[in-house]
Amino acid sequence: MSALLTRLRASFLWVWRRMAAGVALVLIVLALFIGYRIGRPAPELDLPSHVAVEDAGEPQMYTCSMHPTVRLPDPDAKCPICFMDLIPVSDDGGVGSEMSVTLNASAAASSRIETAAAARFFPAAEVRLYGKVTYDETSVARLTAYFPGRIERLFVNYLGVPVSEDDHIAEVYSPELLGAFEELRQAARSNQDASRMSGIVRDATRDTLSASREKLRLYGLTESQITQIENGTYESDTLTIYAPIGGVVTHLAVREGDYVKEGEPIATVADLGRLWLDLEAYESQLPMLRWGQAVTFTVEAHPGESFEGRISFIEPMVDDRTRTAAVRVTVNNTNRRLKPGMFASAVIRPRISESGAVVSDELAGRWVSPMHPTVVKDKAGQCDICGMDLVPAESLGVVGDPAAAIEPLVIPRTAVLFTGTRSVVYVETPDTERPTYEGREITLGPRAGAFYVVRSGLREGERVVVNGAFRVDSAMQIAAKPSMMTPSGGGGANAHAGHVSMAASMPAGVQRTETPEAFVFSLKPIYAAYLDAQEALAADDLGGFNQAVGDVRTALGFVKEAGLVGEPLAAWRRASVKLRIPEAITDIELARSRFEGMSEAVIALQDRFGHQGSETWNVAYCPMAFDNAGAEWLQRGTEINNPYFGASMLRCGDVRREFVPLNASDSHEGHIND
Repeated sequence: MSALLTRLRASFLWVWRRMAAGVALVLIVLALFIGYRIGRPAPELDLPSHVAVEDAGEPQMYTCSMHPTVRLPDPDAKCPICFMDLIPVSDDGGVGSEMSVTLNASAAASSRIETAAAARFFPAAEVRLYGKVTYDETSVARLTAYFPGRIERLFVNYLGVPVSEDDHIAEVYSPELLGAFEELRQAARSNQDASRMSGIVRDATRDTLSASREKLRLYGLTESQITQIENGTYESDTLTIYAPIGGVVTHLAVREGDYVKEGEPIATVADLGRLWLDLEAYESQLPMLRWGQAVTFTVEAHPGESFEGRISFIEPMVDDRTRTAAVRVTVNNTNRRLKPGMFASAVIRPRISESGAVVSDELAGRWVSPMHPTVVKDKAGQCDICGMDLVPAESLGVVGDPAAAIEPLVIPRTAVLFTGTRSVVYVETPDTERPTYEGREITLGPRAGAFYVVRSGLREGERVVVNGAFRVDSAMQIAAKPSMMTPSGGGGANAHAGHVSMAASMPAGVQRTETPEAFVFSLKPIYAAYLDAQEALAADDLGGFNQAVGDVRTALGFVKEAGLVGEPLAAWRRASVKLRIPEAITDIELARSRFEGMSEAVIALQDRFGHQGSETWNVAYCPMAFDNAGAEWLQRGTEINNPYFGASMLRCGDVRREFVPLNASDSHEGHIND
């Protein structure tokens, strides 16, 4: 048995030796075949002549002009942050100096970049004021009792009755007046026999007659009435009071049968052919206003119609409580279309010089009354009201010297990119083969309508990018050069999507002050309604926006102003004007335009007063809103919900800063996302 086992083992070993060699041989051949297939050169392809073969190297990458950190190889892909179309990453972006970027012609054309030259001229600013139409106090006559008596008859027995000059107003019975009548008659009879009297008695009689006449004149009687009483033809025991001016009766203090004492009012007559428009101007608006400026205003009673007037008075003091000064406009109302009490929205368009002062020449060469500036004439003369000599308007300092005014350097407002602390423009480099733009930080003066005054940083004639500036800024970021978003360079690598580094959350010069808690609490419904409006526009829901705007109007009526004084009160009232949208809006683009003003107001309220609650709200910014002018808004959360574009570019924008609730730690207030 053992011999059999030994033989079988020897047979197995012999077979294994022969098979192992074969298996090894097969594996070696297989390895050689696989290595050959992998290492042999690729066969040449027979491509059609119209298809180009790309050179070996890195594949073409595509990025987002809004978020340059996005790099994808698929040209048909969308930006994963804002869903915009991607653009090719061009090597041309790195050409040029550290502060400039060069684009190829196709990139510049697709970006629709437009430029305009910095020029010198007097731009027109726009100052909006609000107020109320009222009586012209110089055209109001108040009738008072010159003597005690009883109102026997009242001819004007209701308010608003029109009267002309010398129309009868009332008949008055007065025993004291009848005694004065008799004194005049006796003095007149005595004077008839004066020729037979001595000189002393004759002079005394004449003096008595003159005094009796003067007494009745001071009682308000006309010369005709005095003559009738003196010659005995005045037979009534009452006196008729006449209207001193034409107009309407605006106040009645008596009724028939009333007794009045000397000095008590009877009626008031106002001439409505000329009215005043009383406006309130904030401190920041006063430098733009000058006496004699033309004012255009509208009233709700006449929609679509404009009225005009001129500034006739600017209060020399600012109210300590509201931080405003009264501005009075004289308005011609000969057609009686305006009525006292109407609310008005006024616009003043002053011209701005290099120093920021107003260039005013509306009254050049004309003559003005120093006491009544509404009296303006083309030549020398006397004031129609007080009789003072008129003086040249230049002597009152209300006419600017054209020779002293220097035209400021001006650029369109769409050219400026704001970072919160800096103002940046892109200047076109002349005489270059390809479009080249240089980023430059400038210092701005006041805004004047669609333009900004430039204090420094630009020269006349230099062309700045007015459309597509953000595309140029994106190219700077892609090239890792200093830009608006990244002033230290490094492109988009230092700013991840949705976050922009900022220096501070509070605007310069604004201090969060102690505010009554009841006031801050009453702002909560306004914030809630505003956020509803923001979310409605982001969802393209016009109906929801109108409903939210109605909620804002309602909430404004419940705000508690008690305890607010000075600048905080003025800041609240400025914001409330922008938040109040009176009419329902039927066009979503118009709604988005109105929403921009609401956003400015709400962000200003957050800066000044903050909010109560548990939510942290974020300020987001879209540089492409309103034809690349850019706009901010307040929203919940950090995911962009763009109310200015809705579904078309819902994620377009960046979070700039955040507002934590007031009851959170002070160290987190105004925190900026890094």
